[in-house]
Amino acid sequence: MIFLTGASGVVGREILPLIPAERLISGRHRTSTGGKAREVAIDIRQEKLGLSMDAYRALCHEVTVVLHCAAITDMSKTAPGVEETNIEGVRNIIALARDANAALHYVSTAYCSEAHVHIPPEGSAYIETKRAAETLVRQSDVEWTMIRPSIVAGHSTTGAIASFQGFHLFIAAMLKGRMQIIPLEPSARCDFVPADIVAAGIAQITQAPVWGRTYWLTAGAQALTIEDMIEVGQPFARRMGRDLSMLTLMAPDEMQREILPSLPRRLRERVEMLIGLSSVMATPAAFPSDTNTILGPGEQVSSASLKQCLAANIRYWADAQGQHFPAGHRALV
Repeated sequence: MIFLTGASGVVGREILPLIPAERLISGRHRTSTGGKAREVAIDIRQEKLGLSMDAYRALCHEVTVVLHCAAITDMSKTAPGVEETNIEGVRNIIALARDANAALHYVSTAYCSEAHVHIPPEGSAYIETKRAAETLVRQSDVEWTMIRPSIVAGHSTTGAIASFQGFHLFIAAMLKGRMQIIPLEPSARCDFVPADIVAAGIAQITQAPVWGRTYWLTAGAQALTIEDMIEVGQPFARRMGRDLSMLTLMAPDEMQREILPSLPRRLRERVEMLIGLSSVMATPAAFPSDTNTILGPGEQVSSASLKQCLAANIRYWADAQGQHFPAGHRALV
């Protein structure tokens, strides 16, 4: 029996329909998933997940695999409760796997990689806690796989997503025209993968895992550059009365040094947040990628499919803002 945490989250919602309900127990924190699988109300921040001893023992008796997706994914410098959820929560999940004599699939992030993301841990509480949690998993005495998605975008064709992420903050910053200078370089890569593709990759990994392996669910060499993303967003921006060719792109450190000191306080705070996000999200070199090796021929990630995904995400975000684009309106892909 597979025990899935974070089932109501961005990735968990997409995983639910890929695993037969009779093989799945869904760990619910606040929100019910509405799926067919049996649900157990848990709090990963507490010992024994907040369950009574009898309920915990019953869960351990059933579970053979733990698929841990639950996390606070806020990439800003500080996020309330991030250590309790992302570190202590993982410690408690490892204890569950040990007590159940179960294996653990831990869904981490590609941004843990110090070799590919040149940002000190203190630059993002999210990355700091994810790196610490990976260490806990690697040093544990349970069988494990490490699954490292990059930025998880909305659905590849509909753009739908359980909750808007930092990825959508950049979409908003560009399309709303609130900032004419963006803390990104044109050639920087923004590695994102749609949630349904990440979920499909995770489902495949759980079917034939290589224990002790780190899997990279990223776009890798197919990742779009910021220049590519502006090209995709330009037709949408024009319908909103904006022109993305008027944007100035600037390296984050240069912007922090030359622009930030002269800004009014409220605007400076907004820009600082974007600089922090850009330092984490945009990478100069490609991540490793196992995505297309794991997935079938119909689910391959390419630059073209990512452009279509981005267009779908822009449309979904715009609909949520009350700015509706015709269904046939597509970016230049």
